[in-house]
Amino acid sequence: MKQRGFRALLVGQVVSITGDRFNYLALIALLSAHAARNGQSPAPLLAALAWAMLGPSLVVAPWAGALVDRLPLVRVLVASDLLRVFVVAAIPLAYAAGGHTLPVFALVALAFTINCFFLPARSALPPRLVGKDALERRDAALVLGGIAATVVGTALGGPVVDRFGPSTALYLDAATYLLSVVALASLLRVGIDAAPAPAAPADGTPSRRPGALRDAIAGWRLLATHKGARVPVAASVATWVAGGALHVAGTPHVQRGATTVTGIGIVLGALALGAALGTAFRLARGRSEPARALGAGLVGAGLGLIGFAFAPPGWPMTVAAFLTGVFAAPVFFVSESAIQQAVPEGARARVFSGRDFLARAAFLLATAAVAPIVARAGTAAPLAGTGALLALLGVGLARSRS
Repeated sequence: MKQRGFRALLVGQVVSITGDRFNYLALIALLSAHAARNGQSPAPLLAALAWAMLGPSLVVAPWAGALVDRLPLVRVLVASDLLRVFVVAAIPLAYAAGGHTLPVFALVALAFTINCFFLPARSALPPRLVGKDALERRDAALVLGGIAATVVGTALGGPVVDRFGPSTALYLDAATYLLSVVALASLLRVGIDAAPAPAAPADGTPSRRPGALRDAIAGWRLLATHKGARVPVAASVATWVAGGALHVAGTPHVQRGATTVTGIGIVLGALALGAALGTAFRLARGRSEPARALGAGLVGAGLGLIGFAFAPPGWPMTVAAFLTGVFAAPVFFVSESAIQQAVPEGARARVFSGRDFLARAAFLLATAAVAPIVARAGTAAPLAGTGALLALLGVGLARSRS
């Protein structure tokens, strides 16, 4: 039964991520077209989109994980995706009603507020479905499923957006969330949806604070002091720094003045294919010390990003994106399984929620730092600088013993 439950989780993730690719490309197209009609650069709107997508994490994520730890995880997943069906479907309707971007940003922010509950619940669930020895393989399977969804979503998303417009892509995205609801609801029959017993405070001492506040504080203390959580959290945050740079600088770097989003889809697809190869290589090689694996992944991804920054458009840029994906992919599932194994049940969601807060904050700081550099110096410099930062951090993590 638990094996069937894991398959349902995998299917739910695949269809949801496929729609996310449509969503991201559609929002880029909608905002780029809006900027073009008003004679503006799209960079400020893309930076604002990043805040709408990730800003809620700065307010909600610090305490959302403590609440999720007290709730049945599968019901949190199902309710979250059901709410996102209606929110995403409302985005094109809201924009068509007035032609303004403010309602778009508000609805995107609402969707990602819901995400603050969905993500820690999803990350905390796999240990209930598989044993500790199989966690890394199962997390790798989830990454591979996400990669496959990214390949399909980007391969189809770009042409769909270019041919039918962003509104159609957003409606398709809403439909994928509905399919995810159906898949995740089947987990209710597996019998693993009881709320976990609350974990003890990180220092073992009683607290007079209200339960939710106590749990949130204990989660942050655990994230800061637990030796098994520090390195994977740092590696995960680093990938989001790179994502922030790519969000603001990567899109105009690929397009180079073109209006189509198909080129973005090709580069994202190459990145995903490289991630699939990197994941397969990690699984074939077997497990190794997490700090070294994470450090090596960041060094390789950083060098790939530097190559991407200076590669000319076309196949050289696509190859650089592919190589970046090869090294970046293991960082995702190695960090995930390392946290799952290190943190006790009843505290996992709050630790993952804290990690998500740090990662989103890093993403937003990166977008804020990169946007003015792009306006003054172009796209290559901030991308190369971010790649160098990743490589240096990777060297430090690889030598870590904590």
